[in-house]
Amino acid sequence: MERRRFLLGSSIAGLPAWRPAFSQPAPGRGAQGPRIVSPEVHPDRKVTFRLLAPKAGSVVLNGSWAIGTDIPMSKDDQGVWSVTVGPLGEQLWWYWFVVDGLKMLDPANAEYARDGAQYFNWLMVSGPYSDTWEFKPDVPHGAVQAVWYPSPILKQKERRMYVYTPPDYLTGSRRYPVLYLLHGGGGDEDQWINMGRANIIMDNLIAAGKIRPMIVVMPNGNANQIVAQGYGYGPIPRPLPAGPGRAPAPPKVGDQPGPAREAGARGQPPAAPGRGMMNMAYQGSYPESLVKEVVPFIDKNFRTVANKDNRAIAGLSMGGMHTLMATLNNPGVFGWIAVWSAGGQDTPEFASGLTKLKDSGVRLFYVGAGDTDFALKGSQMLHEMAQKVGLKTSWRMVPGPHYYLIWRPLLADYASMLFR
Repeated sequence: MERRRFLLGSSIAGLPAWRPAFSQPAPGRGAQGPRIVSPEVHPDRKVTFRLLAPKAGSVVLNGSWAIGTDIPMSKDDQGVWSVTVGPLGEQLWWYWFVVDGLKMLDPANAEYARDGAQYFNWLMVSGPYSDTWEFKPDVPHGAVQAVWYPSPILKQKERRMYVYTPPDYLTGSRRYPVLYLLHGGGGDEDQWINMGRANIIMDNLIAAGKIRPMIVVMPNGNANQIVAQGYGYGPIPRPLPAGPGRAPAPPKVGDQPGPAREAGARGQPPAAPGRGMMNMAYQGSYPESLVKEVVPFIDKNFRTVANKDNRAIAGLSMGGMHTLMATLNNPGVFGWIAVWSAGGQDTPEFASGLTKLKDSGVRLFYVGAGDTDFALKGSQMLHEMAQKVGLKTSWRMVPGPHYYLIWRPLLADYASMLFR
């Protein structure tokens, strides 16, 4: 039986164009103390950050821009620490403070992002480049539902996924094509909405007439999880060793959580995504569950056009590996395939799998990565291999490292090509 929980409309999930943040009054001073506005975006796109911490010995700022690591802040005679950076590019950035060695969010800014177990503050610098993922109150908004479905393959009674439906879905009767959108390592079913802004991107592109209205399904790619953390539904099950009656833990593919991905890494370089992929167990895995449980559930409970040519899939990093596993083991299920920031293998076995995809009638095999992405080389190799076997391919490299700064524009570009 279908069970849905309405989560949020796109108008709630998105952020408006930047406005002054909430004030942070001085403790014990009431309305007479200094009023803190942080962040403050100036006309030249420089940004000032402020924090009231009169007893702190040191405060530094960290942000997701290229030189945003451990930026010292200065304290004035009222105990307000501040620093001005930039100009910053047109993007949805994230940042946080470190006060005497302790990470903390900006108390003057109510906008925050959640990436798995990590939290950051949002900062929007508006402009043409960021326009696609900036919330617009004057366009029609779709809905995002938290949907529970059974998963015998993963040995779980119910699991949660997010499903976006376009603005006219609830008031109409037409059927829609479907995009299955997979997150990376450290994420969950919430990541493409919170970090990736997928619903906002879809709303804006549909309103502009740049894409066909479509349903977007965002499952949880962690085989051991039932639901994302952070909603009071925990404790989240910890990974268990494989055994009778237990789903295997998801394979590790070198994804690094949070901003460490951007630094490409502040520790040792990660393993190339996709390494050993053809040897990973498919039976009982999340990619098998995706094809055999999630896809049939969506076709049964939503108004879909249930055929290959109206079914697309895309995944980033770990989700790119999941995309390859799901499609190579099930040629003929998806007509449109995108792999971002993940690679393949230069082996006859892998080339044979790509050939089977071509023979199944794949309409487009899209590969993308960032120009400073640690997965760039592997992604380029995957695209070259797909070209060699005769798949109709598309390649795009966008500015940025291995994170949502690149995956938002890749989603917008890929969506514009689908179901044509």
